[in-house]
Amino acid sequence: MDNRFNQLLSYLEKQKISTKNLVAIKSDASFRKYYRLENNTLAMDAAPEKGESVSKFSEIAKILHSFNLSAPKIIDVNNKEGFILLEDFGDKVFSKHMNNENKKNLYKKAIDVLIAIKIKSHQNKSSLRKLTTYNFEELYRESMLFIEWFIEKKMAIQITNERKNEFCKILQQAFLNIKSQNDTLVLRDYHVDNLILKDHKDPLKQVGLIDFQDALLGSSFYDIASLLEDVRMPLNENEKEELIKYYINMTNENYETVLKEINFFSLQRNLKILGIFNRLAIRDGKVRYLKYLPATFNFIKSNLKSSLFSDMKSWIEELKIKELQS
Repeated sequence: MDNRFNQLLSYLEKQKISTKNLVAIKSDASFRKYYRLENNTLAMDAAPEKGESVSKFSEIAKILHSFNLSAPKIIDVNNKEGFILLEDFGDKVFSKHMNNENKKNLYKKAIDVLIAIKIKSHQNKSSLRKLTTYNFEELYRESMLFIEWFIEKKMAIQITNERKNEFCKILQQAFLNIKSQNDTLVLRDYHVDNLILKDHKDPLKQVGLIDFQDALLGSSFYDIASLLEDVRMPLNENEKEELIKYYINMTNENYETVLKEINFFSLQRNLKILGIFNRLAIRDGKVRYLKYLPATFNFIKSNLKSSLFSDMKSWIEELKIKELQS
């Protein structure tokens, strides 16, 4: 039994929480660990020494509660040791509960929540003032994971500083072209593995939100791209098109603007994911994420067809990596 787990047991004992039926829940790609307890309670273990933060989770949960959305209730937070007790939303994860009959409806529920977040963000700007902005520097830092962990470490192709600068300029120009408005709460990992179906009379509150501790202030289209172009559960083109049109009908957004921003954020996100999944395999021995690489390659190639990315397409094709060739 490791020292960290003993710390958790000690914390739960101080909180007078029974550990008799404690069950570990399968962890995600982060260093966080989750444990199911009695009385609809979860314990999150987010070790500060591994860069995790329970205080950020608690802060974003408060914002979501103020938006009248379903984030877990916070029972207790131990910032120093990195433990948090929170409401357990149960096992009806969208991706596992989804079938041919309810799939379209569940995705529309998820989109409705994103529309509500956008509206509430604009109505409650003061509640978001402490959030870091999802600016180009952060997007570029994430995208460099593609170069470091996929191109250089996985493919053993060395990229000169000149070529890296070229990559930066191309990405920056595409970002400037979409004229993104960084005015909305962005949850960043908004996909069907992180949404839980709840029993509630309010349709918006039927979508349980988790894994939002990395939220920033950014474009409302980032989470749309994350939802509709998810490597874990890719939608076909007809399904995606129908959901984009649903979003546009509900918001009166310009079709070309929506498509352009989804193109940009999907490409940027999937370049990052390509780096992260290879880092998980190479550095952390978590090879299970490699099964998503074919879907990641497909999303990258599909988005490179946009006129927004003609220069990026040329930059990537010069690498002569067969998985990324059109």
